Amino acid sequence: MIAIEGSQRSTKKKDHAPRGVFKHSSGMWAARFTCAAGHVHEEKVGPIKGDAIRIHAARRQRVHEDPAWCPAVERREARQRARAENERERRRMTFRQYAADYLAWSASVHRAQRTAQYEVRRLVTLLGDTALDAITPADVERCVRALGGEDLLPASVNRLRDRLSGMFKRALRLGLVMANPVKGVPKFKEAGRRLAFVSPAGEDAVLAALGAERRPLVILAINTGLRWSEQAHLRWREVDMLTGFLTVRLGKNGHAHRVPLNSSSRAALMDLATMRHRPDDPNEPIFQAAYRTVSREFVRAVRAAQGTLRAAGQENEAARLDGVTWHALRHTFASRLAAAGVDLRTIQELGGWRTLSMVQRYAHLSPGHLNAAVEKIVAAPAVVAPESTTPAVELGLNLDSTAPVAGAEEVRYLVSH
Repeated sequence: MIAIEGSQRSTKKKDHAPRGVFKHSSGMWAARFTCAAGHVHEEKVGPIKGDAIRIHAARRQRVHEDPAWCPAVERREARQRARAENERERRRMTFRQYAADYLAWSASVHRAQRTAQYEVRRLVTLLGDTALDAITPADVERCVRALGGEDLLPASVNRLRDRLSGMFKRALRLGLVMANPVKGVPKFKEAGRRLAFVSPAGEDAVLAALGAERRPLVILAINTGLRWSEQAHLRWREVDMLTGFLTVRLGKNGHAHRVPLNSSSRAALMDLATMRHRPDDPNEPIFQAAYRTVSREFVRAVRAAQGTLRAAGQENEAARLDGVTWHALRHTFASRLAAAGVDLRTIQELGGWRTLSMVQRYAHLSPGHLNAAVEKIVAAPAVVAPESTTPAVELGLNLDSTAPVAGAEEVRYLVSH
């Protein structure tokens, strides 16, 4: 076709190539195509014309198969994904960094910070510099097995596993991870352990070994079942001697509950009231000592009580004090209630346990209700079976005159069964 001067231009290709494939100004072959949105796109391919022809055909085929496809939109979305990935990588934290943030948050919502700090430190030694969102269930299982190989009890390993799961639940809530890798990792099977509690004879020996200022604490713990955290935070304004109740404002489960006072706990509080430093201050704490101090003194008193009991020839009573710690006083409270025949639901309410299953371990100490249940069979009326018209021979009964004849009630029982 001959080019026409003026306003008309030649449409004849200047190179020998199919339409849509052309020689770029850079000297490379390129492909030109139109997407479904009507946008014209040019793509440099390389020095070989055949490559440009194949790319052009592929792009035309893509437009035909996917009418919504546009290379410009695809490139823009790819850039956005890359920016998001870079931002996520920039904000990505290691488990060690998240552990520090978790402890700062935990200090504002949980009270048992010594336990939390110990458990988190143990976990940091295993997962410290691993990216938080890169931890997998396999990593968690390896950690759990590693903790199990450090001479820890199965219960201690399970508590560490629960702490790790709680950390990831918070991270999941904050959008720092996509899933909780601890979920699905099984716990260790915990063997049943002896439930330590103090007998009346052991209580007398322990109280005799304690100083006068510590005895009311032990007496109150045995007669109220309060946890140390609940007992240590009590204020005098929370004790009502007239109604015989004290109020725990914030229990372990985050709920307040009222605790009835018996005569022994009232007497202990009266002894403590004589030691008050600020009698006119209702916000004065009832207990001034720290747990570490009281716990050490109590353990020493238990050992001294065991020596006293052995010297008196009461080996069994001394052996019962093995493994007794301050928390065993709470077990003593529940055990004595169970032995007295108090039902488990009432024990749960008095001790502030969250579920009834947590009180089931004391059920064996109150067998009275089981005996009463089976005794009802004796008092129940006998069940009389209907008369039978079947001959005794067909029933297989021995009618020999030398054999004892079955009574009517025995025959009815055999017929009915």
